[in-house]
Amino acid sequence: MKTRIFVSIVALSLVFVAPNAGAVSGHLEGYIPAVANGEGRFGSFWTTDVWIYHQGASVMHLWFNPTGQDNTDGQSVVVELDAPVVQISDIVGSLFETQGIGSVHYLADGPVTVVSRTWTAAPEGGGYGQTIPGVPLGSASFAGSGQGGALRMLVDQKAEARANLGIVNVSPFALTAAVEIFAADGQPAPGDSSFTVDLAPFDMTQLSNVLNRLPAGEREGLIIRVGITSAEGAILGYLSEVDNTTNDASYQEGFRFSF
Repeated sequence: MKTRIFVSIVALSLVFVAPNAGAVSGHLEGYIPAVANGEGRFGSFWTTDVWIYHQGASVMHLWFNPTGQDNTDGQSVVVELDAPVVQISDIVGSLFETQGIGSVHYLADGPVTVVSRTWTAAPEGGGYGQTIPGVPLGSASFAGSGQGGALRMLVDQKAEARANLGIVNVSPFALTAAVEIFAADGQPAPGDSSFTVDLAPFDMTQLSNVLNRLPAGEREGLIIRVGITSAEGAILGYLSEVDNTTNDASYQEGFRFSF
């Protein structure tokens, strides 16, 4: 097992030194922004399966960071990378032996690419889910990066689907993130479209149906922007859009417009 404090130093150095790291490239350290083992809305029950691909790495440390708490003192679970692809079914329930939602922080001794699928069973058989790739820390938005370095996601507001906004603190600092929702013309969206979210160290939150803050209606091309207002810290963000009838989901990683 590894303690969190050592990795926090590595994490911050990667955020500042390697800002152009790509989400699909091999990397040593990163996050699965959202994992789950638990009930959702409309009869859904979500679990997360993970695949780790590597060429030469031998071990990986993984931390589960439950939502809504300070995860500084979390201990890692060590996974031996004894094959080119290592699969972990229901990572929250089987590897971490718990339930709930959160993020997974990982650190390997060689470059890896991580892919996950969070899914729920369908009433008629089979299942629906979304692929969530592991994101290197260099893709994070960090304090002081300005509006260009803030994270953005694009979404349509529609009655038949819900949009869940995830914000992941990848730093050892408590921080405040500002969330702003804009219309397609760049003007602030109507309603409660600007608010803040507080996160403990290595914490994450998922804001269910975030577009409920706006008046009911159909709006295309909304822009959700998330940035840090605190003096320190770094975040990742994502948007999960879920069909209210089928629970079919799609995932969108928050992107920085400039580096």
